[in-house]
Amino acid sequence: MKNFNFFDIVSPFFDKIVPGAKKSFDIIEKNCNIKVADKILDLGGGSGRIASFFINKAREITVVDSSRGMIKQCEKRKGINCILADAENLPFRDGYFDKIIIVDALHHFHNQESVIREVARVLKKEGKLVIEEFNPEKIIGRLIEFFEEILNMHSIFYSPRRLSDFLSRCGFGIKLVNDRKSTYYIVAEKISKE
Repeated sequence: MKNFNFFDIVSPFFDKIVPGAKKSFDIIEKNCNIKVADKILDLGGGSGRIASFFINKAREITVVDSSRGMIKQCEKRKGINCILADAENLPFRDGYFDKIIIVDALHHFHNQESVIREVARVLKKEGKLVIEEFNPEKIIGRLIEFFEEILNMHSIFYSPRRLSDFLSRCGFGIKLVNDRKSTYYIVAEKISKE
């Protein structure tokens, strides 16, 4: 994710202006079979607003974000490893995480293929990936896309079908695609290569 000033500027009040963290957590929990022994990565997780729901539900919760301001907010939450890093070069060994979530963040990564390949690298075989994004085919998704274009954020939005196809090409089996009113989420599993 480009280290864009927008997130550093809004970081002190981001959680107040962007609702829905509990709803996103509920979807992830329902579809991912979270275990106490799991290591979870919230990629582009900003302030840790979603990761915070996993405290005491998983062994290790890590947020990686490229915004210093967001990581500073994340560090205020106990029980979360907060790491300032680039999503294309994650500081973890191969197969480290059991689950990876990317909520309302994939469209900010400029080289999404590189990011997804890096996600595949640090995710265990048969590990779960959950991505939640605004749907550019819905009115709210188009408005978000327009707003981010005005802010010169260079966001790249995928339709559910296009993202599913993209993930399949990157070595993931699609388990579930759920298109909602303004967002959609995809649950995918890293396919074992044996």
